[in-house]
Amino acid sequence: MDISVVTSSYFFLYNLKVRFEVLNDFWKCLPEGLVAVSGKWTSSDVAVLMESIRLLHAELCELLKLFSLGYGPVLLFFFVFSFINMLLHFFFMVCINLSSSDSNYTENVLRNLIPYLLNVQIVIFLMSVIVAVSLINEKKRKIISYLRLYSISNLPEEIKRQVKMFMNQILILDSDEITAFGFFNINLNLVISILVLLITGLSTLIQMKEHPIIFKLINDTKSYAAKQVENI
Repeated sequence: MDISVVTSSYFFLYNLKVRFEVLNDFWKCLPEGLVAVSGKWTSSDVAVLMESIRLLHAELCELLKLFSLGYGPVLLFFFVFSFINMLLHFFFMVCINLSSSDSNYTENVLRNLIPYLLNVQIVIFLMSVIVAVSLINEKKRKIISYLRLYSISNLPEEIKRQVKMFMNQILILDSDEITAFGFFNINLNLVISILVLLITGLSTLIQMKEHPIIFKLINDTKSYAAKQVENI
C-alpha cells in the first residue's frame, strides 16, 4: 500500500511540476522588460502570450487544488501511520535488545539491520512526496519573481493590465497549497516538524516504559520478535 500511494502521488506531482516548469519556459520567451521589439514582438503579441500563460497558471493551480482534495485523506493517513511506524521502530530499537550470547553472527546482524532498513524505507517514501511538492512550490514562486522584476509604470496599458491581473491571480491562488486534508501543509518545513514530534514522542515513550501498558507492549513485542528469529 505504501508503494502504491507513493508511486501514484509522485507520478501526479512530478507531472504538475513539469507543467509549471514549461509555464516558466513560456515566460522566458517574452521579450526582455516586456517591451515590444520591432519586427518580432508587438505589444498585442506580448499581451496575448501573457494572458495565455496566466490562464494556464490558473488551470494548473486548480489541478493542484483538485489533487489536494482527492489525495488529501490518503496523504494524511500515509503520513500519520508512517510517523507512528517510525516512532515505534525507534522506541523498540532503544528499549529492546534481542541479541543473546548463544546467537551466531548472522542472526545478530539480521536482527539489528532489519529495523534500520524499515526506517530507511519509510524516510525515503516520506521524502519522495515532500520533495515533489516542494519542487512544485519552487516552480510556482518563480513566476512571482519574474513579475516583480518589471516596472509597469512605463509599459503599454494592455500589458500593464495583464501584469496586474496576474499579480492579483497569484495572490488569490498562492494560498492553494497541497495539504494533508487541510490538517497541515506538505513542504520542507514538515521535515522539521516530523523530527521534533519524533524526538518528543520518543522521549515520552522512554520515560513511560515502566508504565504497565508500555511494559506489557515491550515484553509482548520482545517475545514475538524472539520467536520470529528462532524460526529463521
